[in-house]
Amino acid sequence: MTVMGFVEEELALMWAEILDATDVTLGSHWQALGGGPEAVRTLADRIDEELGARVESAGLLDAGTLEGMARLVRGAMAARKAGTGPGAGPGAGGAAAGPAGPRAGARPERPALSFAQQRLWFMQQIDPDTTLYNVPTVLRLRGALDPGRLGRALTALVARHEVLRTTYQAWSGVPHQAVAAPGEFPLPATDLSAEAEPAAEAARIAAEVGAYVFDLAADLPLRAHLLRLGAEDHHLVVTFHHIAIDGWSLEIFFRELGALYGDPGTGTGAGREPALQYADYAVWQRERLQGDTLDALTAHWRAVLGDDPQALAVPTDHPRPRHRSFRGAVVTRDLGPELTSRLREFGRAERGTLNMTLLAGFQALLAGWSGTEDVTVGIPVAGRTRPELQELLGCLINMVPVRVGLGGDPAFRGLLARTRTALLDASAQQELPFDKLVEALVSRRSRDFLPVFRVMFSFLKEQSDPVFAGLEHCSLDLTGPQDTAKYDLSLYAQESGAGVALTLEYDTDLFGPETPAALLAAYEQTLHDAITLPDGPVLDLPAVRFRVSGTERNTHRDR
Repeated sequence: MTVMGFVEEELALMWAEILDATDVTLGSHWQALGGGPEAVRTLADRIDEELGARVESAGLLDAGTLEGMARLVRGAMAARKAGTGPGAGPGAGGAAAGPAGPRAGARPERPALSFAQQRLWFMQQIDPDTTLYNVPTVLRLRGALDPGRLGRALTALVARHEVLRTTYQAWSGVPHQAVAAPGEFPLPATDLSAEAEPAAEAARIAAEVGAYVFDLAADLPLRAHLLRLGAEDHHLVVTFHHIAIDGWSLEIFFRELGALYGDPGTGTGAGREPALQYADYAVWQRERLQGDTLDALTAHWRAVLGDDPQALAVPTDHPRPRHRSFRGAVVTRDLGPELTSRLREFGRAERGTLNMTLLAGFQALLAGWSGTEDVTVGIPVAGRTRPELQELLGCLINMVPVRVGLGGDPAFRGLLARTRTALLDASAQQELPFDKLVEALVSRRSRDFLPVFRVMFSFLKEQSDPVFAGLEHCSLDLTGPQDTAKYDLSLYAQESGAGVALTLEYDTDLFGPETPAALLAAYEQTLHDAITLPDGPVLDLPAVRFRVSGTERNTHRDR
């Protein structure tokens, strides 16, 4: 899978414009696409102007790839915020300086959890039997697999990353990380080749493994099972607890697993040992997010959201229940290549990415549907704002609110500009853990399981398959069970070939299947109409005035 954050997306857009290139990826090389010293000076100026990061053009040229340049830019952004980089000075940055970047070293005997882990641990204590935070995966392997070699690679990978062999103990009610010594990781195997329907039985076992209830105090945060469907057809089922993994980390996990499988002799196929372990990051995060740094981040988000921000109330099919069940379902729809290409080109012409264009269309639809000019949507961010965190395995993801006003009857062109500004601002200020934001801005009487936002949007790049030496093909399925919902609505937009695959997850306590399906159809029409008529009032577009017979305008807040 290819993971791009906002910095990478902005750089890719700059590359595309400066070099007149298409299909810019993390591994793209500047000079291979025709870039030279003259063009890289233009790139450095744009990075300074648009991202507020001063990077020497020679350094960019040496970095070569988009991924390498992004690391430099993130480092420059972090240095500027800390007041140590070029351009730093009074009023130069966002948050005040905290300690230097995370590094391995002395840590407490009982290292604290990161803020993301603390929330997940707390939710598991409230409902010990929940599987809401399981992350199920299935790796399909075609070819002459060596199961013993795969088991050894998995053991080496778990030994390599402490977070995969960490349990979470509580001392006087306060949780801490307990890292176990490396040992052989169990990989049970089941031969299904004699079954009448091996694929169906494999799906059943995968669902069983995916529904495992983790005991965070006793279990390692992952379980694996190897299924043999035929002589050259295997499924590796791995289910993680979210406390140890996020989407970015999944890419690291399976890439390194493939590398270790391909180099069984030395066990060094995944590269040198990690310079940083997750517990080191958690300690650093706790030290950093206090005092002036915490105050500056909190002040910024208070300016954006105000005190006691209210979550967007969309019309629902059923009244909101007193207690959430987290039951959900999904509907899907595909945006075709022609529309996707037009959206991409329109965004590029307006200094926006496909991600920003899709989000702007979603915000317009939500505004028209809900009858409001103030839309706040939650966005997942990687949380990897420093170069040291790029290859760290663990849960670093954070949720940030993106608030966009539609006052003044904006055209879609103007709405996209507002969305771009809000998204880049949220990315630059993403360090404040969402729980800390809620604690600072939302009054106790207004808190519920979904404060600030109840609608989520996530843009996903198309995933590339892991590579396992000697195997013909590998593909990773991250679909998992589709019967839960963390928010009222969650829209996932994933690049798929030349198009975009849309998945709308919805809370079945609030919606029947007809409303989400109609919403996706209206969303596609909204996007089409918005770029066809980009200069007319976006809220006047017919599809934006979305209504479904039977929905009720749930404007009360059910706090």
